[in-house]
Amino acid sequence: MRPRTRLSVDLSAIEYNFQAVRRLVGKKVGVSAVVKSDAYGLGLDPIVSSLASVGCQSFFVADVREAVRIRRRLPEPEIFVLDGFRPSRKMQYRSDRLVPVCNTLSEARAVSSTGVSYAINLETGLSRLGLNQPDTCRFMHLNQPCPVLVMSHLACADDLRHPLNRLQRDRFIGMAGLLGDVRRSLVASSGLGLGEAYHFDQVRIGSAIFGIGGANFNPNPFLPVVRLRARIVDTRLFPAGATIGYMATFRTQRPSWIAVIAAGYAHGLPWSLANRMSVEIGSHRAPVVGRVSMEYAAVDVTGIPAAVRRQGLWVELVSTSQPVENLAGAAATIPQEILTRLGRSSQRNYRTNSPGEQT
Repeated sequence: MRPRTRLSVDLSAIEYNFQAVRRLVGKKVGVSAVVKSDAYGLGLDPIVSSLASVGCQSFFVADVREAVRIRRRLPEPEIFVLDGFRPSRKMQYRSDRLVPVCNTLSEARAVSSTGVSYAINLETGLSRLGLNQPDTCRFMHLNQPCPVLVMSHLACADDLRHPLNRLQRDRFIGMAGLLGDVRRSLVASSGLGLGEAYHFDQVRIGSAIFGIGGANFNPNPFLPVVRLRARIVDTRLFPAGATIGYMATFRTQRPSWIAVIAAGYAHGLPWSLANRMSVEIGSHRAPVVGRVSMEYAAVDVTGIPAAVRRQGLWVELVSTSQPVENLAGAAATIPQEILTRLGRSSQRNYRTNSPGEQT
């Protein structure tokens, strides 16, 4: 049976984006790839292999399970595990050379006596995880082995002028200084635009690798990574006044050709996209009309030549000219959420092109 929905992941674009970040930050700053949540839903194994092929030697993952998957594939890179230190896993941290990121004082105390290499996350203003100022002072007085990395995370990096950026940077410098001469990492993708004063020794890049430039890059210097297509499964002519889809949220204003495409919220399309986005059919655009259902969505193809809107042909939902940011804007969410939804729900295939080439 032919697939009716297909998500293509461009590995060459991922490699290009990683190298673009390296050029941006310069040779003195390390670049770590954040590939948590199955590489933003796009497939951990092929993506880390591609990144390693262009020199990526440091990864951040959500948990030990993802870390072990990388280690089985790649024997050399540094692998940071974001979900903290678990004493029951200390032998696995050692054997697989994994670096747990400690998010509490109790974790930092526990790991420092095990001989396991570890990192410390500092809470500087995101109010999520990490050692606060008093806990950092307490840890300093324990005279434990130093971490291999100290890190924090900016809360408002999408706004270059937000005062919390500078405040967090100053807090980070002060707190990290308590821990000695340790490698430092403050920014993720959205913080790249803040400049070298924020880059420190290492940047942690997820969104940028996957083509998301964010508010601080206009135009976006990164290549789009995903392409989502769905087949037309039916096309019908409806009279003026016909209602389309659940709860009749769309009514035709004229005799209208409506195509049903094999993409719905089961494939990762947000239900909130109803009547708020368009798809590409050849060189034409067609609006999604009516509610998005589990397996299908309807698009108004009136005025589009029959030769390009017939059953079995593909429509483009995400492409180079309609990036994932467009879907996110229409759905009132962020592109990272769209990526993870699409990647986990659609059949994936991987392609490689020459740098900058999109097919």
